[in-house]
Amino acid sequence: MGMVWVGYRRPESEARKILEDEERLDELFESEEASADLDKGWHAIHWLLTSGETTEDESLSDAILGGEEIGEDLGYGVPRLLSPERVKAVAQSLGGIDAASLGARMDPQAMEAAEVYPSIWDEADVFDSYLAPLYESLREFYAAAADADEAVIQAIT
Repeated sequence: MGMVWVGYRRPESEARKILEDEERLDELFESEEASADLDKGWHAIHWLLTSGETTEDESLSDAILGGEEIGEDLGYGVPRLLSPERVKAVAQSLGGIDAASLGARMDPQAMEAAEVYPSIWDEADVFDSYLAPLYESLREFYAAAADADEAVIQAIT
């Protein structure tokens, strides 16, 4: 199946309880309610947002790999919790970068050299047909979480 990124919106107190209870966490990962799934495109989106480096705007990195580690390693890392305040910062930062702007950052050769997972970035139309829709769903997900004053649980499974 590979490494896929999933995110879930929840009130912060509920999110903390979920992350502290393995059974509730398993139930969360089976749920599609208030969630986002970036499939295997998560690494490319993160790389495009951060230009493959740490940026001054930490909220761009937080969108995919940020937050407080909570719980046990799921095989590809520990689930993370972004507070409602960080969620709002992420939503604001993502709101300033539309899919076309993100697509302008595509550099298949640099992505291959950086070993951005999975190795498909030189395929024709991969941004428009795969990454752009995933990115737009990520922007919508964070905007909705920010509007609802929710935390985000994120994990790579």
